[in-house]
Amino acid sequence: MGLSLSYCYRLLNKEDSTFVSRHLTKVLCRLLPDTTTLRLDACHVEEAAAQITLLVTSIQTMVPCPLCPRLTRRVHSRYIRTLADLPWAAYQVRLHMQVRKFFGGTPACPRRIFTERLPAVAAPWARRTGRLARCLSALGLALGGETGSQLAAQLGMPVSPALLLRRVRSSQPPASPAPRVGGVDDWAFHTGHRYGTLLVD
Repeated sequence: MGLSLSYCYRLLNKEDSTFVSRHLTKVLCRLLPDTTTLRLDACHVEEAAAQITLLVTSIQTMVPCPLCPRLTRRVHSRYIRTLADLPWAAYQVRLHMQVRKFFGGTPACPRRIFTERLPAVAAPWARRTGRLARCLSALGLALGGETGSQLAAQLGMPVSPALLLRRVRSSQPPASPAPRVGGVDDWAFHTGHRYGTLLVD
């Protein structure tokens, strides 16, 4: 979901007691998903919705093309990308992240214009930060859909059971050492007609 730059800068310039004063900026920056590529411009607290909105900007000076390794600094345009992040205490957190589109730096490359990638923050086209996605995957793997969704809501990360199960299916299984001893077990689904075999580490 994209937001206009003018809307976000109205948030930035709004005179309201819910805006965090500048002397707390250094502390709040430490809570960003990646302090090396993001700059915190504003923090808005919505008490009624129990939500914190952070306006952040990418500070990368040069970015590589996703198809070729050529670096470029020629900016094409800017837009706002909205991401859900891990909650802060009882408040849900949303990032309004200003990212840029760049002109490709190689004439032979088919990608003429591309959006800068921030792999330490979120995957391309994702609507959640990487650390929130990993947390949801862990909940889904440990508790499943329904129970995981209930606990996620209590932790300030409301998601549906179906989303948790999708996260489980798309996650990579953890690396494990090659088995040294294997066992074989056979059983019958229907005696005399259909059998199954189970390999056990």
